[in-house]
Amino acid sequence: METIAPKRAQTSPSTSLTETLFGDALPNRIVLAAGTVAVLVCLFLRFWTPSALWLDETISVDIARLPLTQIPHALSHDGAPPLYYVLLHYWMRIFGEGDFAVRALSGLTSVATLPLFWLAGRRIGGRPVAWVSFFLALSSPFAINYATVTRMYSLMIAVSLLGFLALTSAYQDPSRRRLVALSASTAAVLYTHYWGIYLVFVAAIWLLWRIRVSGRGKPAFKAMFVGGLLWLPWAPVFVFQATHTGTPWTSPASFSNLLAIFSDWSGGGPWGGLLMFATFLAFIFGTFGRTAAPGTMVTVEDRHGRVRQVPAGPAVVLEAKPRPGMGPLVGIAVAALVVAVLGGMIANAAFVARYTAVVLPLFLLVMATGVVTLPGRRFRAGVVAVLVLAGIMSGKAQNSLQRTQAVKVAAILNAQARPGDLVIYCPDQLGPAVNRLLTVKGVQQITFPRGTGPGLVNWVDYKAVIASTDVSQFAQSALQEVSGGQTVWLVWRDGYPGFGGDCGFLASWLGLLRSPGVTLVHANGAAYYEFENLTRFK
Repeated sequence: METIAPKRAQTSPSTSLTETLFGDALPNRIVLAAGTVAVLVCLFLRFWTPSALWLDETISVDIARLPLTQIPHALSHDGAPPLYYVLLHYWMRIFGEGDFAVRALSGLTSVATLPLFWLAGRRIGGRPVAWVSFFLALSSPFAINYATVTRMYSLMIAVSLLGFLALTSAYQDPSRRRLVALSASTAAVLYTHYWGIYLVFVAAIWLLWRIRVSGRGKPAFKAMFVGGLLWLPWAPVFVFQATHTGTPWTSPASFSNLLAIFSDWSGGGPWGGLLMFATFLAFIFGTFGRTAAPGTMVTVEDRHGRVRQVPAGPAVVLEAKPRPGMGPLVGIAVAALVVAVLGGMIANAAFVARYTAVVLPLFLLVMATGVVTLPGRRFRAGVVAVLVLAGIMSGKAQNSLQRTQAVKVAAILNAQARPGDLVIYCPDQLGPAVNRLLTVKGVQQITFPRGTGPGLVNWVDYKAVIASTDVSQFAQSALQEVSGGQTVWLVWRDGYPGFGGDCGFLASWLGLLRSPGVTLVHANGAAYYEFENLTRFK
């Protein structure tokens, strides 16, 4: 097969959405009304969440507000490439640093990807796949949730999709304009998140294989190579990050992570469970399925091992090999995840669900193809409706969650803390979200283990620094910063990887050296993603 995607179905440009997807199974006005409602709800959800910014989002803002010349140094202590932070830097200069403002960049980026999904779907399977791709992306709980997060994950989806469109175009017709677009999108993928390396690597290997087998793809490979060269100025920072930061806040990758991919993309709860099951089946149908028309003769084997030909009704027939044209798309998507696991196991790095944003577009395109494979216009209409409804319900549930308990902690500190008081954060990862919400003036703030301020987290040699910090000495040193009449506040929680019981020990030491502590906020992991205690020492 010469193409990276199937040849699209031929459909009339004037074909309506209803006719494209469902023929005359439903009145056009019903489909348009339902589709309009779904679009409006999903667009609203991409900009709505009642939660304050949590650790990762606050760090994004704190880094992006720095002068451009200081962003690379800050990122060398964090662990990410710079494209998103540079965009957020200019975005905040125009729209400010409020919660809604800084999240809106992700929301608008997510909205902008929707027509790209339609274009990519049309390239694969004509208008039917285009519209299903659009609605699957529109109602994706993963896309909805990260559209409200001040991080680079919506941008990852966008640049990955642009890369797919650029690669398929340049492979088919390597004009100068298309090759430049492929180089630019390759560089954008690499400068957005390091998991882009896995996707670019696998796509380049596929191109090399196509060059060897058919002689096609050499211009596209050269264009991707140029995109890789554009990333080289950042390589020294990447090497430092890879050897000194990594992901010390979670466990290393393992192949078991691959089993949870569809669950991660579908969200939690019963609607998420339904969506996980349905999208997994759609992916299988999109990879191996084909529609058997009524009366089509298919080969079956009964329980006695006898093989015979029987006429099939409307059905999806699964074959042992991928359907024509889907092999490269599925292979690149799956191989990128496998390579990511292997890379994480070698580098002791994490496999985190949100990082899979780089391959989500490829999987959604395959799923859309699988949905279109389903026989029966009314049945196909019902499946799309259920998938969209499940995605909306799951996405709404995720966006409704409070991401951080910092709001409660900061409210008490703003009401009760006085100038000269000392606020200690253990671990330092609790500092950024609370610090962003503090309005009380004149309080001192330090973090465990480094004793630095709460604006950023320095991930360099993180676990080694924790191990080398003596909790009792830290407590004694911290108390030297305050006099007897000032209050010490400890924002803390045990259970963070690498810390063991250090933060609980710190609370005990402060109680021993100062006074018995009174806990005003208790960590509530059931209601918050990021949760913590607030203990006061008079």
